[in-house]
Amino acid sequence: MLKIAFLSIFLFLLGSFPAYSALQQTLYVYHNKPPYITDLDAREGLYFDIVRLINSHATELQFDLRFIPRKRLDKLLQEAQLPGFILGVNPAWFGDIKKQKYLWSSPLMYDTDEFVSHIEHPFEYYHPSSLSGNLVGTIAGYYYRYLDQKNEYSKVQRVDVNSEEALLEMVLKKRVNVAIVSRSTTEYLATKNGWKEVFYFSQNPHETYYRTIMAPESLKAEFTLLQDALDSELFKKQLVTLLKSYHLVY
Repeated sequence: MLKIAFLSIFLFLLGSFPAYSALQQTLYVYHNKPPYITDLDAREGLYFDIVRLINSHATELQFDLRFIPRKRLDKLLQEAQLPGFILGVNPAWFGDIKKQKYLWSSPLMYDTDEFVSHIEHPFEYYHPSSLSGNLVGTIAGYYYRYLDQKNEYSKVQRVDVNSEEALLEMVLKKRVNVAIVSRSTTEYLATKNGWKEVFYFSQNPHETYYRTIMAPESLKAEFTLLQDALDSELFKKQLVTLLKSYHLVY
């Protein structure tokens, strides 16, 4: 009876103290496209799987993934009011090639932005001037390395839409000469919609790049906890397996 009474008192006292709680942090994404996000409402896709994997390793820091439009994201950054991290980005897209404005994690994956055209009217890219006189399908608000160059390449007419699927449909219907779409997204949508024999990839892509996680300097302590999780050998091994399931490269 004495032991039972002591155990009851111990459990009561234990319950009086708050349980340990990991720091909660938000990971923002602005690429709402497959395979990175396949269903935003159902929280499905590679980005959600990556967050779950990170959370299984970062015991002191737990992330929640949220979608935010790029324009809203840019405004928060300009006002130094971003309350979280950004997943799936590259320093070049935020004018921080030297990595001096923000904190950048080690690369998570690699992808390629392709010049995609209709198989009946194949487009080959050799130089930025190759784009001159063409209608080029793009995503509104996105950064494109060569299209942002002015001077002799200013004759390029950019046609903005709001999704990669809409871009590929424009190529399919021959409403643009060429579109810039990531290889992973094109392959996913081509398989899904039966477009495998419709599109042509230029021998020279627009750009090959890595995706990583960015954070403002104000979150340096939290960023260190994140990077510790990403540096885990077990995390890296599990990430490779995850990326292969989506046909991507670590």
